[in-house]
Amino acid sequence: MSETEDNNEAFLSEEADGTTESSAGRRRRPTTERSSSDVPKPKKAKKKQAHRAEVWQHYIEKEDLVGVARCRYCCQQIGCDTKLHGTSSMKSHLLRCKFFKAHQDLGTQKVLAGDMRGAITTVPYDKALFRRSVNELLVLCELPFAFVESEGFRRFCANMLPLYTVHCRRTATEDVFKMFLSETTKLKSLFSCEQHRVSLTTDIWVAPTTACSYMVITAHWIDRGWDLQKRIIWFKPVTDHKGDTIADHLRACLEEWGIKKIFTITVDNAKGNDKAIRLFTDACRSMGPNALVRDGSLIHMRCCAHILNLIVRDGLAKVNESIVAIRNAIRYVRSSGDRLKSFKLRVETGKCGRGSLSLDCVTRWNSTYLMLTNALKFRVAFEKLLVEDKLYNDYFQESEEENGESGPEGAKKRVGPPTSKGWDDVQRLVKFLKIFFNCTLAFSATKTVTSTICYHEIVLIERCLIILSINDDQELRLEAMDMRAKLEKYWDGLINMNPLDSLESDHLKSSIKKLMKNLFEEYVQRLCNNSQAESTGNKSGEVDDLAPLFEEDDELESRDSLYDELATETVNDVATSELDIYLLEKAVPRQKNRLGMDYDVLSWWRRNSHKFPVLSEFVNHSSVFCGFRVGIQYKWKDFGSFPELSIHSHG
Repeated sequence: MSETEDNNEAFLSEEADGTTESSAGRRRRPTTERSSSDVPKPKKAKKKQAHRAEVWQHYIEKEDLVGVARCRYCCQQIGCDTKLHGTSSMKSHLLRCKFFKAHQDLGTQKVLAGDMRGAITTVPYDKALFRRSVNELLVLCELPFAFVESEGFRRFCANMLPLYTVHCRRTATEDVFKMFLSETTKLKSLFSCEQHRVSLTTDIWVAPTTACSYMVITAHWIDRGWDLQKRIIWFKPVTDHKGDTIADHLRACLEEWGIKKIFTITVDNAKGNDKAIRLFTDACRSMGPNALVRDGSLIHMRCCAHILNLIVRDGLAKVNESIVAIRNAIRYVRSSGDRLKSFKLRVETGKCGRGSLSLDCVTRWNSTYLMLTNALKFRVAFEKLLVEDKLYNDYFQESEEENGESGPEGAKKRVGPPTSKGWDDVQRLVKFLKIFFNCTLAFSATKTVTSTICYHEIVLIERCLIILSINDDQELRLEAMDMRAKLEKYWDGLINMNPLDSLESDHLKSSIKKLMKNLFEEYVQRLCNNSQAESTGNKSGEVDDLAPLFEEDDELESRDSLYDELATETVNDVATSELDIYLLEKAVPRQKNRLGMDYDVLSWWRRNSHKFPVLSEFVNHSSVFCGFRVGIQYKWKDFGSFPELSIHSHG
């Protein structure tokens, strides 16, 4: 026993020292000195294997509950343990799941819709069509791509089409870009196959935030169904506004889209545009004899709306101080609820009637016209504020920053309040602005042909100015004479205008008839050449086969040439009579139809094109020219407009 006790004591002492001895008598390393490799590593969790059964695509495995899966359609929980249940219970659930059956029938789902007669019928629901419609909604309404992820739109889709899965903004971006490429390919194919003669409008826009210049080109044409078409075919940055740069972009645009025939180009009155049109016309002449009409003498169109804008700007500059005073007065009324309440009290006591107060955008004179028109209705109320409201008078004694400068150097006394003379000047100006405002709306129509109404609107402006120039009011008379002189400065009767825009009545008839006759003869010659070329191409094989039989028959060749000359003269006679018949026909009055729709000149030509085949071809090209240029800033520029403030009197 003593030896055993001695051995135990030795073993305990070695453990206390942190050392042990192996069975072979060797001393072990201390436990604190063992390497990390001697420590047993924890076992790694096995990687979860993916489910290979096809039924799993209809279920979602729950993480908090082992062996349980949730149906994607009805959210019912199904046991999915591989040892206890397997996939048989999941498959059997799909056989009785009503929501899964509805999902399978999604491609053949039908919705209610109206047919051409107005009757309600069921039509098959197309998921791809609905997705494309959503993408078109983003483009047409200029909505951000994140709109499809908004809560309101998803709630709308969940209520209207519960089984439709709304795509994300990245998918919408890809879809819209694919739509753009598809439409671009179709449009290029249209220009190359049908060879439409298009009219172009171009403008350069300077972005207010980045000061970068962008050039936009819009193509206008009338298709074979006599419907007006318009496409923005160019939107590229430009380095400067020089004529060489503009001409280069015009040439590059035609080359990219494959456009071979041009009728007119509408630009503003900038000096660089004159050089650009001249260089572009020279480039078009090298494209072929059919690229231009009348060798490019009619290609340059001046923007009517821009000319009116220049005339109006000069009139606004004369009464600018009165306009700024009225703008500040409106801003005072809109600044707080108490001021608005005080103003409404003056409206009721002054019996001004109903109306609204809106601020304008200083860069758009038409919004200034609307602001002044509404403010004149409350002239009595503003005059009462001037007499009765001390805060209103103190408001105009304050200083405001000018051009964004702060400090005493940038401060300037606020303009106003409006005086009696200022109201009279503005009221006199509004009479002129109303004339130009209505004509600008007619020029700026985008869904109807404006070439047939440009003459009427311009003549209407001159007649109104003539009436105002003989008014009893001396200042009104002088202002009318001044504006009429500016009108003559830009158009100068018939000299500075395109021959398609003649004004004076007597000279108008003779010049238009002469121009129509020249254009008509040119179109007759072109149509004859095209028809002869087609007939020659169709019968070329037959002519080649029969040519050896008649090579020596000179008499037959002379008869053929005489017949061709006789046929050409007959065609010219018929063409001349066609133009004469059209000019002798009774004019159709421009009035609304029974449905209250405005007169559509294209619908008349759609019905009568077979009666005037050559003339309809000329009208198809000439009616599409645009009297104004389409500025791209009206799409992306922030107008700075404000919501209207409704004001009415209870008295």
